[in-house]
Amino acid sequence: MRIILTSGGTAIDLPPDLVWADELGWSAVAQSTKRSAFQTLIVSAMARQGGRPITLQGEGNSAWIDRATLKTIKSWSEVPGLRMQLDIRGEIFTVIFDHGDAEEMRALAMQSVIDYADKQDGDYYCSLVLRFLEASEL
Repeated sequence: MRIILTSGGTAIDLPPDLVWADELGWSAVAQSTKRSAFQTLIVSAMARQGGRPITLQGEGNSAWIDRATLKTIKSWSEVPGLRMQLDIRGEIFTVIFDHGDAEEMRALAMQSVIDYADKQDGDYYCSLVLRFLEASEL
């Protein structure tokens, strides 16, 4: 099955061996608890509106992608708040890049298969990691 990222009518086929690492780790419910003056537990719960992390990653020497495609994805990641469509094997999400709030968090990461000094658009990278947040539609 395919994984497709679309922005402004341009669709990119992502490597099919990307794994959705945090697919089942997110909860659609936000909850907080506190104690009243009489020590009664007060639970507040509500549905979250967007913000689901979607991390697609290749393991080891997998998820190969060419430099030209990576350059397109990189240019999209440099547009603040850009909304895109992400089709993960038939399941469609509206997403934005997750740039995180720490310098070590990056919207995308990869490594060269062979680290050429004079890189070309046809050169391949592997161990691709793409970090997105599901964007709620208001």
